[in-house]
Amino acid sequence: MSRSGSVKDRNSYVSLTHRPLNALVFLLPGLVFFQIGTACYGTSLLAPRDLGRLLGFFGATAGYLPAMLIVAVLLIQHLFHKDRWSVQPTVLAGMACESLAWTIPLLALSRLTGLLLSQSAAESAASNLLPQVLLAVGAGIYEEFMFRLMMISLGLLIFVDVFELPKSWVTGIAVLVSSCLFSLYHLGGNDLNGGGGFPLVDFVFRAAAGAYLAGIYIIRGFAITVGSHILFNLYVVAVAAG
Repeated sequence: MSRSGSVKDRNSYVSLTHRPLNALVFLLPGLVFFQIGTACYGTSLLAPRDLGRLLGFFGATAGYLPAMLIVAVLLIQHLFHKDRWSVQPTVLAGMACESLAWTIPLLALSRLTGLLLSQSAAESAASNLLPQVLLAVGAGIYEEFMFRLMMISLGLLIFVDVFELPKSWVTGIAVLVSSCLFSLYHLGGNDLNGGGGFPLVDFVFRAAAGAYLAGIYIIRGFAITVGSHILFNLYVVAVAAG
């Protein structure tokens, strides 16, 4: 490939949507909204709490550190890739539209099972709207950071770059493992210890949703995956509020 062709590919829309700086700018409003909102209302979301516990092992205990960890990881990736310090508004707009488009199959999947929406609606009906919106936004950001950006990326780094195993095999296994863990993470102790047996339908839906989001992450990058996750969560909240 010629040098001009390589430069053109790096400046294409698809390439720009994968750039960490664009991802950071795209996600920053939601991250700030979640941090300010939880400072006022608190949150029951597990992911930032568990990230905070992980950071606590290293002596870092401030409440804003999980958010700073996401920012730091994206900035480190930006510096490592040696990308330009520029953000294109048209690319961000395209990422928002793509997030909406990628949400539609996820909504169809939820309709096929029906279970998740009914449970989420019942939970949301018992709570105020704003805390539910905060939960929807925070879950999209922090869960995708944990289960897609960190888990899949670390798996590829360790087993492909270090041990030189086939990338296709490692990617498939990483998607399967992260999706199952994503589903189990949502089920939690209450569902598993409720005495009604293992909630198979719920587990299958969440695992399938996790695999779908993992596919978006691999194909279209972190930011669009987060956007799709947030929009799906907001749809669930809207259905419950309606």
